[in-house]
Amino acid sequence: MVSEFYEAYSNRHQLAEGWKRAGKKIFGYFCNYTPEELIYSAGIIPVRIRGSAENIDLADAHLPTFCCSYMRSALDQALKGRYGYLDGVVFPKTCDMTRALYDVWRRNIKLPYYWFLPVPGKSTDEAVKFFTHELRLFKESLEGYADQKISDKSLKQAIRVYNESRSLVGEVYKLSLSDNHPLSGTQVFGILLAGLIMPKEEHSAMLRKLLDSLPAPNTSRENGTRLLVAGNNFENIELLQTLEECGGEVVIDDLDIGTRYYGSTVDENSEPLRALAERYLRKIPCPCKHPAEPRLEHMLKLAKDYRVKGVILVIQKYCDTHLYERPWIESRLKEEGLPVLAVEHSDTGWSGGKFKTMVQAFIEMLE
Repeated sequence: MVSEFYEAYSNRHQLAEGWKRAGKKIFGYFCNYTPEELIYSAGIIPVRIRGSAENIDLADAHLPTFCCSYMRSALDQALKGRYGYLDGVVFPKTCDMTRALYDVWRRNIKLPYYWFLPVPGKSTDEAVKFFTHELRLFKESLEGYADQKISDKSLKQAIRVYNESRSLVGEVYKLSLSDNHPLSGTQVFGILLAGLIMPKEEHSAMLRKLLDSLPAPNTSRENGTRLLVAGNNFENIELLQTLEECGGEVVIDDLDIGTRYYGSTVDENSEPLRALAERYLRKIPCPCKHPAEPRLEHMLKLAKDYRVKGVILVIQKYCDTHLYERPWIESRLKEEGLPVLAVEHSDTGWSGGKFKTMVQAFIEMLE
């Protein structure tokens, strides 16, 4: 049952092509600051644009090699036709690379719809007011493209669907609070990935079925060294498998595709656009947003609640925002008594042997 999630993710392009043949509209989006609820309420399936472990061949003609490896890989996938089923792409303003990539995609990938969404860097009341206005403009643009009005009723229904997804993933995370939990970190990662590229109702239905079928805690299962994995975006599931092979056990994360994506629900009783603006600006922030202290507090709380012994920082190569924040995060975690292993990572050119050596030494130190 658990393998079905990673299988869906591995076959994401084939699944999307099937939806396209069935007459569905599909939008790609970057980053967890994209309010998918608005896209969903317009009758469009939102899917997260992902990179690949494939060699980057075509994107280097458009971007220098010192750009974020994830963004280069995502562009390369599009230039190779992997995302030929998309009807549009939404770019939220997060890092400078996302802003630049918006222009590169529009010039080289011809699609009916593009939207650049200005996301404020702060979460003040003034920022929420501004972002609410920007979401209204985005909503009007979607209505024009889809040739249908997005009612408050349909938007609130979309919010309920996405809140249910967040709640169910939260139940999966809670399993790791105790020892002898039934799912490995690698299996949970597959669940998270599938939720990025599937319609939320389908993903939630699979999650409910999984949660109902899980066995009782297995007391004979050998527990590894409890770890928190933090960082931005990575594609390579071998990274987590290596951690487990070396005696580590990833029990929780602070990832762009993990708790920072699935955490924080939208208020279902408030005006929907304002509620969306508040949720997306006041969720656990990524390093491209300010202030950074809530993210540190989030990581420290997770470390305490999940009884982790160490933190693995996995940072995409050439990710300016995460690399800029790394010294501060690393030093503050160490001040709180949490050992940290920081690793720069690229899905292409993955050096599994080097990573394994580093992890083995780190886990031996923790033990």
